[in-house]
Amino acid sequence: MYELYILGQLLFTDRSAYKLRFVLENILGAHRKVSFGVLYPLLDKMKAAGTIVMTDDLDWRGKKKIHVTSAGRARFDELMKAPVQQNAHLDDVYLFKLSGLELVDEQLAHQIINDFRSEKLAQRDGYKDHLADLESRHAGASFLPSARRLNQLQIDLANTYLEYVDKIESELE
Repeated sequence: MYELYILGQLLFTDRSAYKLRFVLENILGAHRKVSFGVLYPLLDKMKAAGTIVMTDDLDWRGKKKIHVTSAGRARFDELMKAPVQQNAHLDDVYLFKLSGLELVDEQLAHQIINDFRSEKLAQRDGYKDHLADLESRHAGASFLPSARRLNQLQIDLANTYLEYVDKIESELE
């Protein structure tokens, strides 16, 4: 999952591992930490695969910067075209893809946006259906007010994502 984001960030500009970690943590959110114990093995794997190289150029901290190779660019394109797996990292992967839209052709950018929109519409509709089912089958249940609030939160989150993806799409045009 992080490979896609790292390659995308390095296609914008060479960065040190320290800066990659900083940027990655900021896009994931305040409560998500990325340890160097996760990052360095991934960077080593990417280096072994030939997708990145260390440069002699140093950042402000005196750390070597990392550069994407042509194989890395090809790997980035492959990851951007790949379908997003249905798992706990789905939203993160889409955020990584959305952050790299300007690095792909317009057709692929719109495909990623449409795939994300479809995913969020399906999630929203699923929560709406689930909420309607709860209301009809468990009208007097003590858990219903809490379940109603939590399902409505998920519906609202999906709607927020949908507004966000509409904004991104309008910025592409």
